[in-house]
Amino acid sequence: MAKKIPQVWLDWILENVSLGVDLDDIYYTLVQNGFDKNQIDTVLNNYKPKKKLDDSLLDKDKIIKKNVKEFKKRFKEIPSYTEIGFTKQKLPKEIHQKINKFYKSNLLNKQEENVAGGYIHNVYENKESSITIELPEDLRNEIHTSIQSLIEEWSGLSLLPTYVYGVRMYLDGAILNSHRDREETHIIGTIINIDQKVHDDWYLEIEDHQKNIHNVLLEPGEMIFYESATLKHGRPEPLSGEYYSNVFCHYMPKMVS
Repeated sequence: MAKKIPQVWLDWILENVSLGVDLDDIYYTLVQNGFDKNQIDTVLNNYKPKKKLDDSLLDKDKIIKKNVKEFKKRFKEIPSYTEIGFTKQKLPKEIHQKINKFYKSNLLNKQEENVAGGYIHNVYENKESSITIELPEDLRNEIHTSIQSLIEEWSGLSLLPTYVYGVRMYLDGAILNSHRDREETHIIGTIINIDQKVHDDWYLEIEDHQKNIHNVLLEPGEMIFYESATLKHGRPEPLSGEYYSNVFCHYMPKMVS
């Protein structure tokens, strides 16, 4: 018999939604923990996952969950892994071309994006702040794999790939509030700039481990590696232009094999 969703899990759902966690990830975690899909549909307002629910995704979620549990057992708080906390690099040419090809051929498949927690908003009343283009699972995996050795060399860590999100297109007037990423699975992050059409440079404002503020500019084909769960980052100035398109890729220290 399927388990009824108890209050502790309902609180967990609300907390993760407020942190902006992908609803697919929340959905899969609930399924993985044995909750009835009809009950999940009810609490998630009949949300339908964009990614196909298959054994490989469930297996990946199980590994991530096990890794998170072990990480929390070893560390009461997230350590600092590099001196400053971030660095800028070029995206490998081959994967940049693949992402760009998919992105340009799927511009008509843009979807409205509702980012929980109010992290993204627009200075212009009643104007969209961002839209998204979903990436196929095989391309998500290829993005993770293609940059893993680079980000491991920078961080000095053996890393477990956790999540890659679709292409987010910020729109004119968008602001990204300063925040830290999800502590459980977004410990080491990557922002990859795919494309932009802007009137003025749009900087990422990021705080280093010494609490100094830096403004980082990314051009298409460039990416920033950063300790995303411990460093505050955002884009406090409104975007001046048509769009600014990024892919977000996340890892955490590997605790289990």
